[in-house]
Amino acid sequence: MDILFQGTVAKFVDHSEDNEDALLVDRERGRIVVCDGASESFDAKNWAHLLVDSFSKCDLIQSVVQVCQAEFKAIHNPAEMSWSKAAAYERGSFSTLLIAQENPEAQCVHITCLGDSFAVLTDGERLLGSLPYQSADGFNTRPFLLSTVEQHNTQLWVDNNPLVSAAQWSYEGKKLYLLCMTDALGAWLLSCIEKGNHEALKYLVGIRSITELIDLVEDERGQRTMRRDDSTLVIALLQGDS
Repeated sequence: MDILFQGTVAKFVDHSEDNEDALLVDRERGRIVVCDGASESFDAKNWAHLLVDSFSKCDLIQSVVQVCQAEFKAIHNPAEMSWSKAAAYERGSFSTLLIAQENPEAQCVHITCLGDSFAVLTDGERLLGSLPYQSADGFNTRPFLLSTVEQHNTQLWVDNNPLVSAAQWSYEGKKLYLLCMTDALGAWLLSCIEKGNHEALKYLVGIRSITELIDLVEDERGQRTMRRDDSTLVIALLQGDS
């Protein structure tokens, strides 16, 4: 896995410190983790970063989430908060989780999605796979998110859980691109493709600088074709043996 680009654009470019997306790329292990903290929840930024750090080396399992919950509780004291902040804390913080793990021996990449952070497999011109949605309408549904409150996560730990989307994408004998992104970019991309605008995919695959990503996001926001939200993108090249 060769990482060609990684970057993020905040809701408002001049307030990058408010960005609630979190990103980790481990080139040596062939692993990408993306989390999108839900803005309406309490301290979503720290929750997303805790999840990214913890899932940099493991799969989605209950015990790891519980460790993250304990770490989140350790950095907050509700007794020192205003009543409104304490109430928000008790309601919980929420985040998506996207994990992409390459298996170079098998020439494939395994994708795990919880929530609406979005992964795409492409040859640079055609969409070959997408997760968790195949149409832009998917982004209009309310996603299930990982919470700091354990009772909100109970549905995740049942057998044959439908809330987690997973796929294994092969790149054997091919040169393909893996794109991992948060929902504003994903919804925009699928909407463009459905409208017949395949140049959007080509442009996204070709981004190599944060300036290019900012220009795209700000232009599309200005045209009201992309929702104003933190927008994160990772582009990886997957090169199979010929």
